[in-house]
Amino acid sequence: MIETYIGRQPILDSKGKCVAYELLYRSKGTTEAVFLDDTEATTRVIINLIHNIGVSSIIGDKIGYINVDDHTLLSDAIFSVPKEQFVFEILEYTKMSVAIIERVRHLHDIGYRFALDDFSCDNVNIEYFKALFPFVDIIKIDLLATDIGTIDKIAEKFKPHNVKLLAEKVEDLEVFERCREAGFELFQGYFFEKPSIVTGKKIEPSVANAMDLINTLYTTSDMNIVTQKFSLYPELTFNLLRYINSSKYNFKNDITSIKQILNLLGPSRLRSWLGLFLYGGSQERLFQDVIINAATFRANMMRELVNAHGKQELCDEAFLVGSLSLIDTYLQVDMHDIVAKIQLSKSIKDALLSREGYLGKFLSITEKLEKTDRLQSMIGHLAPKINLSPAQLYTLYCKANDFEITAA
Repeated sequence: MIETYIGRQPILDSKGKCVAYELLYRSKGTTEAVFLDDTEATTRVIINLIHNIGVSSIIGDKIGYINVDDHTLLSDAIFSVPKEQFVFEILEYTKMSVAIIERVRHLHDIGYRFALDDFSCDNVNIEYFKALFPFVDIIKIDLLATDIGTIDKIAEKFKPHNVKLLAEKVEDLEVFERCREAGFELFQGYFFEKPSIVTGKKIEPSVANAMDLINTLYTTSDMNIVTQKFSLYPELTFNLLRYINSSKYNFKNDITSIKQILNLLGPSRLRSWLGLFLYGGSQERLFQDVIINAATFRANMMRELVNAHGKQELCDEAFLVGSLSLIDTYLQVDMHDIVAKIQLSKSIKDALLSREGYLGKFLSITEKLEKTDRLQSMIGHLAPKINLSPAQLYTLYCKANDFEITAA
């Protein structure tokens, strides 16, 4: 049995919409190599992805990016991957040869799409890979290895080659804007989690209403009062009904009133749901879908972690911490200002403001799992700290992402 560790990192367009995921592959969660070489490992992972994991559970209707070297390009494993849903990233250490050029040309002719990964923009490297340019759609520029002051000149270099530029490892909003102005069309990194705070920014009504209901649920257990509150906020009532109808709830009796739903869910689960609803504002925001997806993962992962440690009574509270952890980025409002407007327990406040306490520890772990591009080593590092095996932690990670992973 060989466990396949798969992470993913969103790739965004110039409007901040998630259009693809880079799939971050690892073999068994140990420091020892299971395979004799990387090519064999990559080939095995491709087969596991297609036959044991399922493409749709990992990328949905998005495009997947997958790394390939010269050996993988020349192997038959590449034909196992549905070309319509993937872009193949040719690694920077791929050895150029007539065989590789002809192979990429042939695959391109039959519909395969290619990117050049971690591309160095010096003239020597451009000349080395130049023969592949007619068959490459995307060139990925590692910004951590690039002088951002030269980004305009870099973009100019590639204009004659009719390729899209992808800015990789974008670390903040300013760099995102700089690259976008230079002509980059795709972006990868976790820059969206560093909000550009707007002083004095008002919280829109739908968010304020959800906050009001969270406060009400903390101050009363009387569902008659909570029901009256819901009657004042029709958008919340509508979304609650959608939530119930789309979830895995299987009530024995037909739902006839909001009060019935509130009694069935209970205050704790309602607070959890309202935490995620805060991201459903009426206006479109930069990076909206990526932030919502990240908040949903964090909420689910927090719940899975406390449940795995036998703290079922904290599941809904942990879910709320995860769901609120990106609300400052989403609203572009300082977290201290948000927390001041919501009545929360001290443990939730400590977790959100300083990553302290029992829930704060799990939130830090969740954030590391979400952001890493070295999933195997990160899981191996974190699992012992919370008394779990790497396999157990990865299973929780998959459940939080709604992946259905089977070993092979």
